[in-house]
Amino acid sequence: MPKLATGQTLRSAERMLDVLKIFSTDEPALTVSEITGRLGLAPSTVRRILDTLAQRGFVRLDPRTGKYSPFVEIVRLAAAAIQVNDLISSASQPLDDLRDTTGENVQLTVLVENDVVFVDRRVTNQTIKIFSPIGFRRPPWDGRASGQVLIAWLPQVQLNAMLPSTAEWRPGRAPALASSKAFLTLLSEVRSNGYAINDEYTERDVWAVAAPVRDHTREVVAAISVPVLKSRATDPERVRVLIDAVLAAAQDISRRLSYFD
Repeated sequence: MPKLATGQTLRSAERMLDVLKIFSTDEPALTVSEITGRLGLAPSTVRRILDTLAQRGFVRLDPRTGKYSPFVEIVRLAAAAIQVNDLISSASQPLDDLRDTTGENVQLTVLVENDVVFVDRRVTNQTIKIFSPIGFRRPPWDGRASGQVLIAWLPQVQLNAMLPSTAEWRPGRAPALASSKAFLTLLSEVRSNGYAINDEYTERDVWAVAAPVRDHTREVVAAISVPVLKSRATDPERVRVLIDAVLAAAQDISRRLSYFD
C-alpha cells in the first residue's frame, strides 16, 4: 500500500469526521447523495468513506432505503465519553433529585458550535412528556430557557456575533424575540435574576425554567432546565417551587465541578 503524505492523511481524516458529524437527531439516516450535497464532496469520495466506516462498525447501510446511519461503534464511544465526562457524572444525582422533587422532566444542555445541545435528561412517567432527545440541537437565541442561560454571560462581542440577522427574529411570537435589542434586554434580566424563563417562546403551551451550571473557572458550562405544560405553571407558588428547585440543582452540580461563590 502506498504511503500517504501527512497532509493527505489529515485531509482524509477530516473528511471522515465531517461525514460522521453530518448525522443528527433531525437526520439520523442519509443517502450518499444527501451527504454529498451537504458537504460538497465528490460522490465517489463519500462512498469510499462510508464503506470504510461501515467496515469498522461506525455506520451501517439500510439496503431497503439506501441510507446510512450511525452504528454500534458510535454508541460504544458515546458511552465511554459519558462515563469519563465530569459534567455528566457530576450532574447525574442532582438530575435524579430534581426530577423526584418536581415530578417533572429534567434536561441538561451545553453550548457546542453556537448551538444548544441536549446531553442528558431524566423523564417522568407522566402521560404528556415534554423533553428533547439527547443530541438534539437548536440555536440559543430561539427563546428556550436553556439557550438564554448558556449565552447570557458570554462576552458582548461573542454574543453579538452569535445573534441572527434582523429577518430571522419573530416579532409576532413574543416581545422578547422581536429583535436583537429586545433579546439582549431579556438576557440582561436573566443575568439579574440568575435564571431564565421560556414562557411559550418556543412552543405554545410550554413553559420552562433554566439555571446556569458553572465549573472551577466560574464560567457557565451547562444549563439545567425543567420544561412543563403551561397549565402546570400558572400558580405563582408552583412557579416559585420550580425556580428554586432548578437553582438548587444547578448549584449542586456547580459545586461538584468545584465552583464556589
